Amino acid sequence: MKRLPVGVSVIATLYFIGSAVYTVLLIGWLFARASLISFIEEATPSASLAPTLLLDVPGIVTAYFIVMAALCCWIGIALQRLQRWAWFVSYGFAVFSFVLDIGLFAHMFHYLPMTLAALGVLRFALLAWIIAYLSRTSIRAAFGLARVGAAQA
Repeated sequence: MKRLPVGVSVIATLYFIGSAVYTVLLIGWLFARASLISFIEEATPSASLAPTLLLDVPGIVTAYFIVMAALCCWIGIALQRLQRWAWFVSYGFAVFSFVLDIGLFAHMFHYLPMTLAALGVLRFALLAWIIAYLSRTSIRAAFGLARVGAAQA
């Protein structure tokens, strides 16, 4: 049986935390929608149209929270089992989020409060670490994506 690398366990735990957050957001959306929308307005002052759109399409938002909670949990479990597809999905999500968020962050940086800007920088650092960590030959070998001899060299 393959030994689970510590970093993979950390990334899987982050996916489980993400699943829990989406579950909390789903509960908030179902039972305290007005509070959740006011939080979104405060957290992102430039998103003036978003709350109106959220109220117009509540079914889509509910489905999104359910799908994301289930997906995050499923990926976390697959990472713990060292399944190949989980490596590809995690790596792809990290790269996609990093690239997409760079543009958004650069555009919004001047409008963000200092705490949100600091959290954004921490997010980029975490995404960069995930990309670098999953790119290591030994980690790829643990998922069966690289030869074991290459990982030991």
